[in-house]
Amino acid sequence: MLTAEDVFITTGFPEHTYVAFDAGSKENELREGLAQKNMIISISGPSKSGKTTLCDRVFGKEKGLTHIYVTGDTITKVDDLWFEAYRQVTDDTDKNFFEASQGERIEKLIAADLPLIIDDFHYIPRDLQPVISRQMKNAASSGLRIICLSVPHRGDDPIRNNADLSGRFFSVTFDFWKDDDLAKIADFGFPKVGFPSDSTFNNLLARESLKSPQIMQTLCLEACRAQGLDKPLEAVVVGEALLPEIKKRTIRSYNQKTALDFLRQGPSIRGSERLAYQFKNGSRGDVYECLIAALRLDPPFLQLTLEELRNRVQSLLAEDKEPNIRSAMQQYDALFKEQTPPLDWDDEKRNLTIIDPHFYFYLRNV
Repeated sequence: MLTAEDVFITTGFPEHTYVAFDAGSKENELREGLAQKNMIISISGPSKSGKTTLCDRVFGKEKGLTHIYVTGDTITKVDDLWFEAYRQVTDDTDKNFFEASQGERIEKLIAADLPLIIDDFHYIPRDLQPVISRQMKNAASSGLRIICLSVPHRGDDPIRNNADLSGRFFSVTFDFWKDDDLAKIADFGFPKVGFPSDSTFNNLLARESLKSPQIMQTLCLEACRAQGLDKPLEAVVVGEALLPEIKKRTIRSYNQKTALDFLRQGPSIRGSERLAYQFKNGSRGDVYECLIAALRLDPPFLQLTLEELRNRVQSLLAEDKEPNIRSAMQQYDALFKEQTPPLDWDDEKRNLTIIDPHFYFYLRNV
């Protein structure tokens, strides 16, 4: 019998519980994109939605053997991308990276016959993106297969930084997962570890996973741990009463206290103290406490308009006085200092997007 840790993989490729997003349509789209010569493939979707898992499914999991893999957050200068890619496909008999011309480097990558996957392209510094985008265009024109992974609101970064790439991008777009697909992770996995697979309970876990297959994997793992698989199968009871313990255990994997503290504290106060607002439950809080309370409300969301956010805040307050939510969100990026903000506020569109579902899970359940 497999263990719960064998079956429910919270980081990495879930061999025993892989579920094809949207009935495998994204796998087909990726293969169709690969069949077109000289195209760069853009895979965009919410964080933790399965973009990397899709690539592992199609190409394999061995970096340097089945694919070349570079992450945007490791790139601080233009050569970093190509140096890491070159390193993964060369050995001691090959020309040193710095002795080779850019053309020789690309030829070596093409000869390896492996796709170059650039994960989190949006983390590449903005001032480097135009140069790297031009280099990507030339490499793709020479025959290198390139796949860029990014979040939806930054999926067109390469095109925005090089107009010549327009028409050279093949787009594969992930949406948020459906609860029915997420429930299949439990349907597939629980029988493999001797845990009851109850459709009502599985659907309940899916609703709590905030559209994230990674959170669903963790919820299933902690469901097994909460009951203890050393019990006889008939003694294991599943149901909504088990949910608080499962979520309490899951939070251990997604401790986001620092990020939540940044949001709660807001920017440094200069001059007079912030206004406090009276909540219907008898407590009081400033605009950032209002924001946190609104984000915790059901139903969970992954995108909210300013109007929807204001309506949530109004539903919590016991007075007509309303905080300026838009002004607070305009200060949002500055709150997170050197760490990547877990939410994205688009002031032009007046829209809030969940970037890190792990943060959102922690915020809702802490």
